Amino acid sequence: MVRMAADLRQYAEQLPSQAARMAWLAEHLPRLPGSGIVYTLTIRDAQRLAAWLQLHDIDAHAYWGALDTDTREELEQRLLENRLKALVATTALGMGFDKPDLGFVIHFQRPGSVVHYYQQVGRAGRAVEQAYGILLGGDEDQNITDYFINTAFPPEAHTEEVLAALDAADDGLSLTQLEERVNISRSQIEKVLKLLSVESPSPVSKIDSRWYTTPISYTPNRRKVEQLTTLRRAEQERMHAYLKTTDCLMAFLARELDDPDPRACGRCASCAGGPIVSPEYPPALASEAATFLRRTDQPIEPRRRWPGDALQSCGWHGNIAAELRAEEGRALCIWGDAGWGELVRRGKQIDGRFDDELVAGLVELVRERWRPAPRPTWATCVPSLTHLDLVPDVARRLAAALGLPFVPALRKTRPTDSQKRMQNSFQQARNLADAFAVNPWPGMAGPVLLIDDMADSRWTFTVIAALLRAAGSGPVFPLALALVQTS
Repeated sequence: MVRMAADLRQYAEQLPSQAARMAWLAEHLPRLPGSGIVYTLTIRDAQRLAAWLQLHDIDAHAYWGALDTDTREELEQRLLENRLKALVATTALGMGFDKPDLGFVIHFQRPGSVVHYYQQVGRAGRAVEQAYGILLGGDEDQNITDYFINTAFPPEAHTEEVLAALDAADDGLSLTQLEERVNISRSQIEKVLKLLSVESPSPVSKIDSRWYTTPISYTPNRRKVEQLTTLRRAEQERMHAYLKTTDCLMAFLARELDDPDPRACGRCASCAGGPIVSPEYPPALASEAATFLRRTDQPIEPRRRWPGDALQSCGWHGNIAAELRAEEGRALCIWGDAGWGELVRRGKQIDGRFDDELVAGLVELVRERWRPAPRPTWATCVPSLTHLDLVPDVARRLAAALGLPFVPALRKTRPTDSQKRMQNSFQQARNLADAFAVNPWPGMAGPVLLIDDMADSRWTFTVIAALLRAAGSGPVFPLALALVQTS
């Protein structure tokens, strides 16, 4: 029989926008008992949500797996001792963490399965008189869980490419050498090798840092992949049903977990006949959250090393010389996110022109938050042979608003494949070799704002910055409308 805490009060509410859920949490989290956990599906949301709650004097901290051990242990101890209100955590705060007196477990987004939800929400209220398990559903839930499902297994074509590259090698290949031979991201190469390694018998072996094929005939288990993918989509649908059900929430979970005796709990929102916590929040707080989301710009870290001999035609290899390196840049948002992301997507994919509101957002970013130093004295943009006016148009408007001359100091010298089709650093950098040239002008020695619509691998900014510096420009500050997150 499925068991939870004696007085865990469950509640599920669809609040589609992130701004609405952030406003709800800022309004209601201080009123919930004790300390607890707020789960998010992504690291970025954990970090951003924790910062928002701190802004409203709520002692909340982000927690994810890549945090250093000392920080994770300190945060866990503070939660155990009720010395903070909440950890805003990914699933990295897992089964090994035990705090019987958790006052609440809240999900900022819908998890991928009932089992995961039960394991997480069931941690609340085992040693307190009353605790809350709250699920807040949002518009982005489906996209995030779809991404996790779609990337759980590498495409069969990736497996074939990796095996073919290893077969063709005289003495095995390292990960770096595989990146040079196949247009697949390092993370996907690693995923392919990991899955092949656990096959029995395995078609690959590793000796020191090199991978080799073994003399066996390998056939991928397509049926297993299809079955697991179908199962995960069914699990996703059942969590969606939980969010929508009017039945007892505890009984719903019990049935999903094959409890032979699912009973109404008498405590959840369905049993109570209405919300156990008000779904309302001040509209002004939601507006503030929307503004906050639009001010969480992203750093564009400069690359510091050329990938192998990808740019040997330019004479570049090894560490990127300091005098050729880009400065740290900024992106206004992440592509498609809840702040500016959708407006950027609309401008690029639908309107064919970026809205003046985005230009105003960039001006605010440059003048009030970023303030690059030394201050740029001119602006230019990344050229394109396919979208001739899209980026120059927004760059001219931005430069005018900042009071900077806009100079089209760069030209594209040959067509290139789309960078989004290049899947690792070697392929991305090699795709740009000898693709740009600089048109010198008398004022180019000053610091320059280098503008593009998207930043993904950062290699376009890196290569162009090196060309500008070599041609005599001052420091180069990359600025993009959106950062595209890559695997």
